[in-house]
Amino acid sequence: MAKVKNPFGETEARSFKDEIARYASAPQKLEFAVERLSGAKLRWKPNPKKWSIRETLMHLADSEVIAVARMNLIIASGATPPTLVAYDQDKLAERADYNVQDELLALSLFKALRKHQTAILKSLPDDVFEKFGMHEERGKMTLADLVAHSADHAETHLKHIERIKEELAHTEG
Repeated sequence: MAKVKNPFGETEARSFKDEIARYASAPQKLEFAVERLSGAKLRWKPNPKKWSIRETLMHLADSEVIAVARMNLIIASGATPPTLVAYDQDKLAERADYNVQDELLALSLFKALRKHQTAILKSLPDDVFEKFGMHEERGKMTLADLVAHSADHAETHLKHIERIKEELAHTEG
């Protein structure tokens, strides 16, 4: 059992296998959350400063690309911990015009990355999860931290999607 520092403050005792399972479960949950939603519902925003469901899916795909790269940098690192570069997610969403992009392509990319990375994570010995990189904003992050952060990140956005769906139901009813 390893202590995993949740990026939202709590510290929980979870095994690496539990964290990997939580990480791996997000694509199916996302698919279920957005199935049968029309284009209008995917684009709907609760207010202009909040992301739509489509924008959230785009963000999850792009952030997963970065998360997988960070994990693999740590896995492949030698004696010198890699630098984990930060990025401005809001600027990326704006410049990439997330709300007109293809959410199915984004979801497919997210699913493929999670499936591939899950296989890699399952193949690693436990000691690799203690290797770390230095994040430009968060400081030291172990591989275990990154897996937990990625799992938490998807769960947070799933809750966001469910809130938007609830708000949509109230506007329609």
